[in-house]
Amino acid sequence: MTVSAAIRPVAGPRESHPPPSRPDTRERLLAFAFAASDLLVEVDESGTITFAAGAFPSRFGHPAAQAIGMPVERLIAPEDRAAMQAGLAHLALRGRLRPVALRLADRERSACAFAGLATGSEGLRFCLTFGPLPAPLPETGQRGSGTEGFGRMVEARLRDAAAGGAPARLALLEVEGLAEVSVMLGRESREALLDRISTTIANAAPAGMQSELGAGRWALVHSGEANVDAVCRAVETLLRERAPASSAPRVHGTELKLAAPGFSTVQQVRALRLALDRFAAAGRAGLEGAGLSRGLSGFLTTLAAQAESLRGRLKRRGFRLAFQPIVTLKDRRPHHFEALIRPHTAPDGGETPQSFVTLIEAAGLSAELDLAVAAAATESALAAKAATVAVNISDMSLEDQAFRASLEQTLDAAPELKGRLLFEITETGDIVDAATARATIDALRARGYAVCIDDFGAGAASLRYLKLFDVDFVKIDGAYVRGAEASARDRELLGQMVDLCRAVEARVIAEQVETEAQASMVAGLGVELAQGSLFGKPGHLPGLVGR
Repeated sequence: MTVSAAIRPVAGPRESHPPPSRPDTRERLLAFAFAASDLLVEVDESGTITFAAGAFPSRFGHPAAQAIGMPVERLIAPEDRAAMQAGLAHLALRGRLRPVALRLADRERSACAFAGLATGSEGLRFCLTFGPLPAPLPETGQRGSGTEGFGRMVEARLRDAAAGGAPARLALLEVEGLAEVSVMLGRESREALLDRISTTIANAAPAGMQSELGAGRWALVHSGEANVDAVCRAVETLLRERAPASSAPRVHGTELKLAAPGFSTVQQVRALRLALDRFAAAGRAGLEGAGLSRGLSGFLTTLAAQAESLRGRLKRRGFRLAFQPIVTLKDRRPHHFEALIRPHTAPDGGETPQSFVTLIEAAGLSAELDLAVAAAATESALAAKAATVAVNISDMSLEDQAFRASLEQTLDAAPELKGRLLFEITETGDIVDAATARATIDALRARGYAVCIDDFGAGAASLRYLKLFDVDFVKIDGAYVRGAEASARDRELLGQMVDLCRAVEARVIAEQVETEAQASMVAGLGVELAQGSLFGKPGHLPGLVGR
């Protein structure tokens, strides 16, 4: 979101009423009257705060006026920003948003009820309220859940720092020999020990964010206030209380500065993802093996020198495609198949599909990857005769006119595939040249190829894309499907997202549907299509078996 240049100073709620000649302020007060709230905020269409009032000093440590001109998402905890953006998109289309539970980005990560109303005669404005919850917000984090959720939080901090926010550091801690100590403890004692380790790490940076990555590994993102060596010694002291001195585990810490001057934010984010994935999988050895032990800047500098080799790997098709069905929920018949990349790896299997894609993107080769996959998918669709195939392309590629020309050349060579190829737009960065991106999408649709927004809700930009582009399908991120089973809040949010997509006449696909209960739930919310292991794992494209 861009920060508006127009900043309008407004008095706080405890000051005297403004003169009657201020109709815009009266309008705001009428809008704010519909809910009792701690924080009152108005934002413009870009999401920039133009009015702020309420308990800003106690929540954030600064007066309300200081919030004017900043993106509203900075008020929200990074892990809930996608949910807030979903609410804003719903508000833009419906004019009103019922309360949704979110966490603020204050020190306590306070739970609040987020609601809104569209108003204003001078362009579109949104009046937002942040008030108390009627009941405590359930915890959403789980131990050992992997790097996905925490990774998104760290990425948000990196992007914020790259945009001029507070600098951020990532501390990675590995407890060597924790498994041996855990064997000597009962289940409850083991869980209590893990909780105490997490608490010790979190206390090193109360304003930071920490997560257990599993297998004796933890991560902590902070603004520089944590002393990694001191944290390691504190955890070792804790462990010595539970284990004989001869078997007490050693704790090793590595710290990465979340900045790499000279490289794009997208490349830095991709390097960060690789670092988290490799550390979660193999600890310090994983970082060193990937060349990440010298930090993001050192890794990206080395990777830049390897770009030509990686480009050659794409040209040689150092990968294959697997195809996963997307079915119509009504009859469970395949509607189309998503082409998923599978790299040709060494026998030890050290490279996963995600790490391969992330490495290519970190090297700045997103367009080359997309063209290589599109060409391979086109060949498969031609050979299969009947199946419809979905191909992923990065949002950054949409802005690349050379990419567009090459893709059109590939498609023009196979006109019989009109109606049998579908392009899924994946969020890699954030589109800057919206006009060029829109022209690429419009050109694809004009040629008879459907377009889908992928992983809707996983990042803030996907909601902006729903407004910017005319699309045929929207695929909702699987995290919302998983969460909706256990949480009424997530189910309400998922329902709002489905309503949004249908309001812009896009057909909805639910991702990662793994059980009959999930299939029934999403169908009940109005979802038409679904993808997940319940309907088939990635494999051969029908008509290509044995090829």
